[in-house]
Order: sequence, then C-alpha cells, then structure tokens
Amino acid sequence: MTMLNRATALVLVLLIAAPPASARGRQAPPGGWREYANHLQLGQYVSVTLTDGTEINGFVVGRGADGLRVKPKTRIAVAIRDVGFDDIVSIEARKEGRSPGAKTLMGVGIGTAAVYLIFFLLYLNCRCD
Repeated sequence: MTMLNRATALVLVLLIAAPPASARGRQAPPGGWREYANHLQLGQYVSVTLTDGTEINGFVVGRGADGLRVKPKTRIAVAIRDVGFDDIVSIEARKEGRSPGAKTLMGVGIGTAAVYLIFFLLYLNCRCD
C-alpha cells in the first residue's frame, strides 16, 4: 500500500469513528431555557427532551417563570404537562408533520394512480383490432 492510500484510510477511519457534533449533547443557551422559551410562540410545535431521557413532542400552551406547559401530541388525548426549566435538557422547535392517516391515503392514491397508468399504457400498446 502506498503512503497516500494509508493516509486516506487513516483519515476515513478517524472520521467514521469520531462522534458527530449533534451526538455530543446540546448545552443550554447562555440565558438558560427561560429566555429561549420566551421566544416560542403559543401553539408552536416543539420537541422537549428532559433530564431523565423522556422526549415530549407537542404544542406550547403556556409558559411561566418556572416552566413550560406542553400539550403532548398523541393519538389518545393526555393531560397538559408542566415541565420545569431545571428538568429541560433541550428544546427544539419543529414543523408538524402529516398524520399517519394522511400518509396512508397518499400511498393508496399513488398506488392506484400507478396501476391505472400501467393499464393505460398496456391499452395503448395493445394493437388488438
């Protein structure tokens, strides 16, 4: 193996073995989570990670001096969660995605359209008199 190949292999091994920057954990912003939470709009979809590893995905319904109120987005309605700023590891504002039902209907529609397209192309290709 040439020296260049060895150097390239070493660099690739180091890049693969090094943990990504996002896996190192997020630090609280300089003003703490209180300041960041004040910039969140009521009704905004967020993902809150707690110190015990629990992740709450839901909507901000209120904020106070000691915590944030989050209404979890679940299939079955659950109570609003009061989360203290001391328990928060990270807050991430997210865009709400499509519901599972909407994804299923899109898949069914696309599949149906593909089947009709195949039959239409076979009809055009058939030269039956």
